Amino acid sequence: MHRILIVATTSYAGMGPYVAEIVNSFSGEEPIFFFFHDYEDNYFYKNIKRSLHQYSVFFKQPNSKWNKVREMLTGQYGYEHEIIQICHEKQIEVVHFINSPGTSFLYRKLSHVGIKVLGTIHDLHPHEACKAVHKLLRQYVSRIRMSHTITLINNLVTNAHNQESELKSQFPLKNIFFHDFPSLVTEVIRNGKEAPIELKNKDFPYILFFGRIEAYKGVNVLIEAFRKLEKWLGGQKLIIAGKGDMHEIIEKDENILFINRYIKDSEIRYLYEHATCVVYPYISATQSGVLSLSSYFQVPVIASDIPFFSDVVEKENMGVLFKNGDAEDLVNKMRKLLADNFDVSVLKSGARQYYDNHFKKEIIRRQLLRIYNNICEK
Repeated sequence: MHRILIVATTSYAGMGPYVAEIVNSFSGEEPIFFFFHDYEDNYFYKNIKRSLHQYSVFFKQPNSKWNKVREMLTGQYGYEHEIIQICHEKQIEVVHFINSPGTSFLYRKLSHVGIKVLGTIHDLHPHEACKAVHKLLRQYVSRIRMSHTITLINNLVTNAHNQESELKSQFPLKNIFFHDFPSLVTEVIRNGKEAPIELKNKDFPYILFFGRIEAYKGVNVLIEAFRKLEKWLGGQKLIIAGKGDMHEIIEKDENILFINRYIKDSEIRYLYEHATCVVYPYISATQSGVLSLSSYFQVPVIASDIPFFSDVVEKENMGVLFKNGDAEDLVNKMRKLLADNFDVSVLKSGARQYYDNHFKKEIIRRQLLRIYNNICEK
């Protein structure tokens, strides 16, 4: 078998579970090695299964303002030398940057010694953003550097079929691959028994939005719809759980509860299991692991009709769709799904079947091994 190094450069914003579930699909019997950039919380060290630790390097570097400024100014991250050293010691043939296409600097260094590079493309196009100026600047610089790396790199992989088609059209001479998006339901999430402190000793029905609060996720549309419907809902509340800045522009409402912080994996089970339904009002999305959470916990879904959700939610009979950005239509769909005579057991059954058919680790493992073999033999 070919010798592979998988490089994870961040656990931020959902990337931790994404990486952990893919890496944990491997057994340690394959000649595959791992490099993880861990922050203060040691996410990867805690969530990568112990049997793989002997094949792994956990590079500890704080997610500090100084490090962010240095990275933005120089385009380097402090771990380049370690990655090159691992490749030399382990005789690596392919380096897979699992969070991004990697950097131009590392691509050139690795290519110079005959090592092939595979980069994962998560979002080819930027999402709508409402951030502080310095964060937008960092994002802009990162996008330019990513675009430059994409023009250099020969091997790209994505988890979205529509993005796969666009990449093939845009880069007909490159090797474009696809593998399934992993489940974000980690062992800690499966076994989680912790109730968020904001919900302890409270018992009320609620509609859930879960995830980092970003402009492209359409939280404002959900809030507008909920306010038009809250009297009809009869005491049901809306919980918006996740870190983000949009809460600062929201008027206070006793029926809307913001859990505006990082949600621990051990708290996610409680949030989903006690929810009446979950709403994903995204304005845009290339791919997302949120459906793995709602389908695992069998929570009915209301989602916008963007292509990503349209391909799954109604087709798999796990929820209903509303017109993207249309609060009135969202009101109608909430009325439909939350009506007393609506049979949610059908949606719960569809959700569980979808999870069982699409989120098996062995499928992703086989897909990646085929991709690595394909790259090495070209």
